[in-house]
Amino acid sequence: MSSSRSPIATAVLSIAALSVFLGFVSCEKKAVEGMDRQKLFTLSYGRLEDEIDLFDLDDSSMGPDSQIFMQDGMFYITNSGPGKVIQLTSFGDLLAVYYNPERNPVPSFAQSGENNPAATRKAIAHPFNHPVYLSVDERKQLYVVDRVPEERYEFDSDEQVMLRDVVLRFGSDGKYLDYIGQEGPGGTPFPPIDGVYTTSRNELVVVAKSQSGIRVFWFDGEGNLIYRIPVLFRNLPSPYAGDVEAMPSIEKIIPDPDGKVIYLKIDYFKHVIDSETGSDAGISFDRSCLYPLSVSDGAYGDYVELPSYSGTDRDTLGTQDFKKPFEFLGVTAGGWVFLSTPIQGGYGLQMMDMKSRRIYSRTLSVHDDELMYNALSLSRDGILSALLAGEYDASVVWWRTDSILGEIR
Repeated sequence: MSSSRSPIATAVLSIAALSVFLGFVSCEKKAVEGMDRQKLFTLSYGRLEDEIDLFDLDDSSMGPDSQIFMQDGMFYITNSGPGKVIQLTSFGDLLAVYYNPERNPVPSFAQSGENNPAATRKAIAHPFNHPVYLSVDERKQLYVVDRVPEERYEFDSDEQVMLRDVVLRFGSDGKYLDYIGQEGPGGTPFPPIDGVYTTSRNELVVVAKSQSGIRVFWFDGEGNLIYRIPVLFRNLPSPYAGDVEAMPSIEKIIPDPDGKVIYLKIDYFKHVIDSETGSDAGISFDRSCLYPLSVSDGAYGDYVELPSYSGTDRDTLGTQDFKKPFEFLGVTAGGWVFLSTPIQGGYGLQMMDMKSRRIYSRTLSVHDDELMYNALSLSRDGILSALLAGEYDASVVWWRTDSILGEIR
């Protein structure tokens, strides 16, 4: 799964958010055990077949630049700037490059004639516009979110949103198959997509945003639409009783990797009243909850209250306690919820077993010189991977959180 933040998908954090959160000098209530990190390989900056281009990070208007997805030890990385997707082993060996030939040089091995059905490396030319979120199913079919050319944009006047995104589908041999739209193969473009996921049954789940809420599209293994689930902002569930007023905000929706269930992570905020004047002093975060929603009948199950991150800010004016929500990274096949938040020195990680409600906390080390751009991804079996961009190159690392879950079980 990936995240912008991501599926788990994939899970992604913006540079701006990192700067704000990591700029705090925070003091946790208690020491949290660190998680061993393994650096797998590095990627140089550039536009050759085994490089990525992160030179235009200042242009945040186009959305996330690079995303990472890991399955069965294989890494897939999108690079929106040059219009490219690369597939590598856990040793950093390049297996395939999907590239826009108008914005990238022809791969050297394709020029030498190595690109043939029996070759160990493949070069697949495709006119990408802005490839971003991605997922791979059990058949090794690759799904990549991309934008249609601007002249093919459509406007949904009811939702007041531009329809521009589609999901490209590539076969296990790398060949382009088709694209998925709202109705299925060749359908209408989606509203802005916030995540794309595949299940253990090779089903495709697309999460898109509109003005009134989140739209979830569930497709079978052939790309046929089987469920369309509108999640309206005005009808979100609440954990509060009586007339308690709280403002809900959907942080992310991610499907279950095995069942026909989607999980809504909702953050709730309350108004703060100034004790001296009695006036409204703004809003503050109160709590986060995870709601399972059955896609077959639209019924919500019992919610799970999620942990929050607490710390203390220190500055020249003194100290102040604060509380903030974690980011939802995804759910593993074993039912573990993964949450993270930027902290000083890296990320704070929470792993919760939805059955027992047990919570395990760890810290993930990320060095100061690796903070130019981060993208996190949670696999179905509970391995957390990351693309960490520094000044001179980008590193692909992972934390074998699956080993902890195995020991707990």
